[in-house]
Amino acid sequence: LEGVEVAVQSSIEAAAGYSCAKPLSGGMVVSALRSGIRCSLLTRPSRLVESHLKLTLHSSLTGIGSLYGVLSKRRGKVVEDSMVEGTDLLMITATIPHAESFGLAPELFRQSSGEVTAPELVFSHWERLEQDPFWIPTSLEEREDFGEILQNGDVSTGMDNTALKYIRKVRERKGLLVDSSRTVVAAEKQRTMKR
Repeated sequence: LEGVEVAVQSSIEAAAGYSCAKPLSGGMVVSALRSGIRCSLLTRPSRLVESHLKLTLHSSLTGIGSLYGVLSKRRGKVVEDSMVEGTDLLMITATIPHAESFGLAPELFRQSSGEVTAPELVFSHWERLEQDPFWIPTSLEEREDFGEILQNGDVSTGMDNTALKYIRKVRERKGLLVDSSRTVVAAEKQRTMKR
């Protein structure tokens, strides 16, 4: 949360017309302030901030195509690539979102058939994810482009919303209700799975 300022002001004119049934306690003030701040923050579009890792690795010329494929699938950006003196290896420096880095090394080895070395991952920076996780198509043109809302309160528009995907993963990991997968749309089509 950046750049948030809360200013509480007392007005004598406004207080003259109203009176409380009992004196205000500290808990009542804190509760009212918390709900007011929360409501004011929810009126603005929400954005997630994600951490990025800098990865450094070496690759031969035969493994460079699969390396770029894996990085682009995981929203990685190549910052620099240069030849290592005296060898046929390329030293590649890239950034990748932290949430996309899990299982990166085994996938690189599998896709490149061992032509890529294990990546060295170091924290690089924070970056704001420019997608609104709670965006709902409202205009006729948006509904034509992205589709209607299929479930109540769910943004299942068919577009790939990375921010919403991250929120759902965190909610699943914490054991909270996730609105995407457990709702039964058509009960007659539901099947039971053996365990």
